[in-house]
Amino acid sequence: LSGHTDFDPNKVSRVFPLVTGVANHIFVNEGDVVRKGQVLAEVYSSDFASAVSDFQKARAHEQVTQKALARMKHLLDSKLASQSDFDQAESDESQARSDYDRSLSSLKELGGNEKSTTSVFQITAPIDGTVVERLIQQGSQVRNDGLTLAFTIGSTSSLWVMLDAYPENLRSLNVGDSVVIKAAGMEEHPFTSKIEYIASTVDPTSFTTKIRCTLPNSGGLLKPAMFVGATVYHADGQGLYIPASAAFYDADGKVYVFIQTAPHTFRKQEVGTGQTESDRVQIMSGLNMGDTIVADQALFLNDELQADQK
Repeated sequence: LSGHTDFDPNKVSRVFPLVTGVANHIFVNEGDVVRKGQVLAEVYSSDFASAVSDFQKARAHEQVTQKALARMKHLLDSKLASQSDFDQAESDESQARSDYDRSLSSLKELGGNEKSTTSVFQITAPIDGTVVERLIQQGSQVRNDGLTLAFTIGSTSSLWVMLDAYPENLRSLNVGDSVVIKAAGMEEHPFTSKIEYIASTVDPTSFTTKIRCTLPNSGGLLKPAMFVGATVYHADGQGLYIPASAAFYDADGKVYVFIQTAPHTFRKQEVGTGQTESDRVQIMSGLNMGDTIVADQALFLNDELQADQK
């Protein structure tokens, strides 16, 4: 199969401004690696200034009503105020506290907190990743209309691989099948994965069905939108397999293994191979079930054998 790599949608975040204003400073460019919470840009915003002002007013009013309630409680205890006066003070304090909580919640939704005092709103990175797009410029206006995209942040620590399967392929494909993937330009470094998802619909443009795999990419070798080729290995009857490290090519171009014939005694045996995966090789001839073979570093044993023969 063939296909391409893509971002894992679970690890991509499109950052929209939460306020309307003017971008004062832009701190990152496309390609920069950022951490969650890092400031990407600062926006001068009357929306944010209003939220800060509303909170400060609510905080001041809440403090006043708290003091008034405490004073009224003292007067009530001294029988210098009526119960109705105390109830009214208590109601005023409760309303002021509700206004305080609401204004603080609104401020926090915009990224502010109890200590915010300026009209500068900070756009921060919601996830760790790389700046894929930067769509605002210094001095440009931004809007909180849900349409003005500021940044796209994507993590490439793992990528999706989207493969195209034609109708004649589908009968042989199942979720869980092993897949060996080779990316363009890196064919000498195959990656192993498994089929995680087979689409239930056919793409009306290409008439193919999408197959999805996931590849770890902590080393950053793979990039989104790279072309890949893939070989899918699926269950089809039974076969005899040995570890890939047990088989080796000799100078004559044939594949061999070492069979143990007695303690510390081994015989070099030519074998015919079938499917070859990253970690195992199918044996078509030359071995029988139950044979004891050298499972690891057989090639080094062959080198020692050839050195002894010289």
